[in-house]
Amino acid sequence: MPDDVIVLHDVLARLREHKKGEPLTLYLKNCGTALRFLQVHIAKCYPGEPIILTGDPRLMERDGKPTSQTTSAKILHGENISVEEDESPYITMSRKIAEAYPNVSIEACWSSASYWYEYIAIHGGELALEGLKEDSLQGDKIVADIYAKYFGVETTFVDGGAKIKKLPITNYQSQIAIDFVNCIDLYPSVALTCERLGFTLQASGIENLRYKESDRIEAVEKHEVRNDHRMAMALMCADYPVEIEEQACIAKSYPNFVPQHITPIKGVNDDNLGKKHALSKLVHAATSEYVWLHDDDVILPDATRKAVILEGDLIILPLRMESEHARPSLLEKLQIAEYAAIQELTMRSAKRNTAVMCSGANLIVRREVWLECERELHPEIPSGDDMFLLEAAKRRGYKIGVIDEPDYTAIVRPQTTWKAFFRQRMRWAGKAPKYTDRDIIRCGRIVAAANIIQILCPLIILVKFPIEYGLIKKREPQTSWLVALLFEIVYPIYILIVFLGGLARTNRW
Repeated sequence: MPDDVIVLHDVLARLREHKKGEPLTLYLKNCGTALRFLQVHIAKCYPGEPIILTGDPRLMERDGKPTSQTTSAKILHGENISVEEDESPYITMSRKIAEAYPNVSIEACWSSASYWYEYIAIHGGELALEGLKEDSLQGDKIVADIYAKYFGVETTFVDGGAKIKKLPITNYQSQIAIDFVNCIDLYPSVALTCERLGFTLQASGIENLRYKESDRIEAVEKHEVRNDHRMAMALMCADYPVEIEEQACIAKSYPNFVPQHITPIKGVNDDNLGKKHALSKLVHAATSEYVWLHDDDVILPDATRKAVILEGDLIILPLRMESEHARPSLLEKLQIAEYAAIQELTMRSAKRNTAVMCSGANLIVRREVWLECERELHPEIPSGDDMFLLEAAKRRGYKIGVIDEPDYTAIVRPQTTWKAFFRQRMRWAGKAPKYTDRDIIRCGRIVAAANIIQILCPLIILVKFPIEYGLIKKREPQTSWLVALLFEIVYPIYILIVFLGGLARTNRW
């Protein structure tokens, strides 16, 4: 829960134990919502009591004049406040809650959802947001309309929440005018979205932002956090650098967010006991909550990575195959095309919550998940720690996340000889009979069936080629159609050789 809710809950608990006439000081951190409610609550329920409300220096600097939150608190305490034609959505929401009490459920916060609208608008993709309601009384629900109208972010409501997805902008406007008087907390997200996408924003109704946890108008202009949770989230989602110490303030609205630096570590088989043993040693020795694993032969992403929020227990990261040579050989080009198609399929399935592949060459996992699943990684098979880990994590209901960002992309090299190429692919195929996950098995069957059909009926390539070429071009735009077509022609025979060879070398590296 957000800090405002937690602080208010704890303070109300202390007030229930308060003995009349005894001095009591209540510390509210930097929670303005809690402050407004308690000012009314104490005046009505504890009149004349020596109760002092205090908090962080910034909270104590705030203007003491009544706000819409003050009016909301009065309504929740039973005051008969007359309805005004232009009253704030916050006040209307309070009326509805008071009318519905006690049959009320707590919905997710649309203000906090605005950061993910910002992120999707800037980076693209799609995201599921739990707990948001289509019939919400929150004024900040207008964020869905704002991002649909100006930035091409579509909202679809489903059971349990909403899904947001970036679409092409159909009504492009270089200059945007928005009145934030009834949705003032949306300003940082919208302003930074406009800045990143090249829009000019004319914002009105934002004067009171100068008296929030920080002067948010100035903080947006200078890209500063200032110990303000909304500024930290808005800046991070817009790819502005936020120091690890500054990120801690996000706990006010996202208490489960734990900012941390994750150092990539490589599994090195330095005792000749195999890759899985090497990885196990690293994970057991790790002290952080998350462990970022790489194979020894990959090229790590740039050290200056942008900040991301880790969402998941096992997080799939991207790989890219790249030749060391200025003019790659035909074998290398075919591998690069194959790898691009595999990577696109990997990322798409993970984003749709049906992950069918991941690679230990670039993977983030919660340490406790690895330790719990370690016995199911099939030590009798030298390869496959990544896929068996994925299966075990899914089987236990752990959340599979994905970060599809260039800053987190590791580089792998293609094999340089046909012998090395087939040996590697056969090793990959050797673990297939051990798979138990239905998504992985279904995907394997579809791929096998499609290639068997192509062998029996070569004309099917007219259907297959456009699909797979689209996957390849998404990851490797420079791939020529001729290379992709050659790959498509030889792929069924290659799959057959690899599969049969893999079955014969299940337990050999």
